[in-house]
Amino acid sequence: MNTEALDYFIKVYEKKSVTAAAKDLYITPQGISKTIKQLELELETELFYRGPRGVEATEAGELLHARAKHLRYLIEDIKKEISIVSGRKGVLNVFVTYSTTLMIPVDYMFRFSDIYPDIQVKLKEYPDEYPLDKVFQEDVDLGLVMDSEKIDNSESELVAQGEAVIVVAKTHPLAANDEISIIDLEKESIVLKTVGEGKEHRFVEVCLEKGFTPNVIHEYGSIISAHRLCETNGYAAISIDFVEEAIGNENLKIIRLKEKIPQNIYMILRKRNIQSKAVSQFQNYIKEKSKSF
Repeated sequence: MNTEALDYFIKVYEKKSVTAAAKDLYITPQGISKTIKQLELELETELFYRGPRGVEATEAGELLHARAKHLRYLIEDIKKEISIVSGRKGVLNVFVTYSTTLMIPVDYMFRFSDIYPDIQVKLKEYPDEYPLDKVFQEDVDLGLVMDSEKIDNSESELVAQGEAVIVVAKTHPLAANDEISIIDLEKESIVLKTVGEGKEHRFVEVCLEKGFTPNVIHEYGSIISAHRLCETNGYAAISIDFVEEAIGNENLKIIRLKEKIPQNIYMILRKRNIQSKAVSQFQNYIKEKSKSF
C-alpha cells in the first residue's frame, strides 16, 4: 500500500465517481481503476460498489477511508524521517495566518533551519478568516492560527495569549481613556476584522450580551484599512493587543476593554499516535519563543 493508491482511493470516495476523480487528479479513469483494483487485491476485499448515487464504499471501504488519511500522513512522516537519517534534507510544511506572524515573525520560523539544517521550513500564509479545514486537507504538518476550531484529525495547543483592544485616533474623545467598557461603544461607528463564513465576531456577541447591537459599518481584511478609517473618519476599530504593539501607529491610541475578549494563538497539529521528529522539534522551538511573550 502506497500514498498514491490511498490518494486515488480517497478521491474516488469523495467524488463517488472514478471519472470525476480522474479529472481532479489529471490521470485516466483506467489508471485509477487499475490502482483501486490492485488495492482491493492487496486487502483481499472489495472497496466500492455501484450504487444509485454513483460509486459507493463498501463496509471495508468505509473502514479504510476512516484510516486512510492518517495512514497517508504516517507514511509521509516515515519518508521524511528516513530522508533526514539518510543525509537528505527533509521538508516541514507550515501554514500561518496573518495575525500570528505579528507575534511570531516568519524570519524567526525560518531560523529554525539554522539550528536544524537537515530540515527545510516551507511556509504558506493565509488570512485569519481562511477556512482552516480546507488548508488542513493539503500537505501541511502544522499551523499557527488565531482560532482553535475543531478540524478533523487535528489537535491544538495554546501558544500565546492576547486580547481584543479598541483603537481610535488620538483626537477621538475616547482617547482620553486607557480602559473603557463595551457599553461606551454603543453609539460609536465600529470597524472590525472579517471572520470566517457562518461565524460571528466575539466582540459582537459580547455587545449583544450587554443588550445592544454595535454599529458595525465596515469589516476589514487588512489592519491598515482599519487604521486609515480611524485616522480619517473617526471610527473605532476592534483589533488585537499584540497586533497593535507590533505595528506601532503613533497616530492612534490603544484602549483596553474591561470585558476581556481572548484573542489567542494556537498551534494546530495533525493527530498522530507519534509525532515526527521534525514536527516535535519545531513545536518545541515555537514554545521556546512563546516564553518571551
